[in-house]
Amino acid sequence: MMIKSNGFEFWDCAWSKGAWELKYTGEEKHMIIPGELIDQAGEDVETVRLSSETKDLESIYIPENVKDVWMGTLYATNSLKEIRVSEESPYLKSVDGVLFTKDGKKLIKMPPVKSGRFDIPEGTEEIENSAFDKSHLESVTFPKSLKKIGSYAFSGSKIRSAVIPEGVEEIEDNVFSQAFDLEEFELLGNTKIDIDMASEMEDRISGEGFFHTSEAYTLACLKVYPEIESCRRRFIAAAKRGKREKILQYLMDTKPAAEEQKGTFETVDLDDGTISIKKYEGNEEIINIPAEIDGKKVTAIGDSAFEKNEYLMKVTLPEGVTAVGKKAFRGCISLEEVSLPESCVSIGREAFFECKSMKKANLPKGITILESKVFCDCVSLESLTLPDGLVKIGNAALKNCDSLNELLLPDGLLSLGKESLYGCGFNHGPVPEGGWGYGLKEFYIPASVKQIDDGGSGIFACYPKAQELFGVFEPKMMLKVVRGSVAHRYASKKKIRFTFV
Repeated sequence: MMIKSNGFEFWDCAWSKGAWELKYTGEEKHMIIPGELIDQAGEDVETVRLSSETKDLESIYIPENVKDVWMGTLYATNSLKEIRVSEESPYLKSVDGVLFTKDGKKLIKMPPVKSGRFDIPEGTEEIENSAFDKSHLESVTFPKSLKKIGSYAFSGSKIRSAVIPEGVEEIEDNVFSQAFDLEEFELLGNTKIDIDMASEMEDRISGEGFFHTSEAYTLACLKVYPEIESCRRRFIAAAKRGKREKILQYLMDTKPAAEEQKGTFETVDLDDGTISIKKYEGNEEIINIPAEIDGKKVTAIGDSAFEKNEYLMKVTLPEGVTAVGKKAFRGCISLEEVSLPESCVSIGREAFFECKSMKKANLPKGITILESKVFCDCVSLESLTLPDGLVKIGNAALKNCDSLNELLLPDGLLSLGKESLYGCGFNHGPVPEGGWGYGLKEFYIPASVKQIDDGGSGIFACYPKAQELFGVFEPKMMLKVVRGSVAHRYASKKKIRFTFV
């Protein structure tokens, strides 16, 4: 059933008993909810869920017959200054324009426009979901009586400091998401912050996750994280990537003392009398792989030989090594630098996949193929020089190399695999000065390229902001191509901007 009256639409939420949606369709900046509209729905109305088509709403008046109100769906409230409640209401009340339940135990909504400091009254036990969403308050004091803080309660707010009292036993990790001004955060009790997976904590620390939080809040989460010891190396690497200096300092200062153990190499004999390293065991941070082991020359690094080693930060391979096997260093999350000898002519697929801390890597002149996912998700890789003899860049070989802002494809390159360059730093230009979104980036594709596989998500990442800035949803690229080349035809087909070399 839907009821329409005086700029309002009111209907029953079939999926939630007792909940009714109230949508304001008027144009006034002051929403006055008519009590007679609520009466028409009868006794079924337990909670009124507000929404509005007016984007600059400044005040809301709630009549005495509204039992409870939910404003998490009232997205257009950034200009809201006050919420008023009928003095006859037995259910709700307004305190200086802030909405509470009548008994004062629940704070339902703080108008976002209010700024400065706010002291939540003693006796308040609960802060409703999204109550301080996008609030301009810089300082909020929490009462000792507080027991619960709802989801997204301070999301996107300007709050600078928060001290959570002992009575709050648990909060969800999204409570202070996007609250980037939060500089000081403290838990007075044993409050549990609900982050279930180590990967979520890692993303919070590095800033690579969907929800972004301030360093102060993230550090507080880390201090109460139960699995910190088993994940410490991952978190240290994440702190370096995200340039979280305070978090990094804490992780280093609290690290248990441990002696570095000289690693051991398990090897396997090859047909030509040389050996391949099959497996490394140890916790060394810097490894110079020996040219010989037990009098036999090392010529290969075997498949998965160093895979998921969390300690390794720098590795040097000796001259004479010709091949690095598939997944050889996959998931070495602390690995920052690798030095390959000129003798190396083969690097297997996924050899450095998810080496998220890697900043430097050299490619010997003999490398002719970048195998699939060889540097995929190397988000810290800042520079890479492709050898002149390179003929193929395989599927997702450089995918998501976020920090790789420049790359020169050599003349003589023949093939680009699907998603081979997707999401790299050179997929877009810098953020325009005084603006946001991304600027255009010029990128050269040589005429020698005869095959471009557009499977998967394509070669280059698309950015939604392009739709607003340029009227098209496409990669933020200006391709430099040779007239009549495969790259020219590809750019025309995909409607990517291009210019002729």
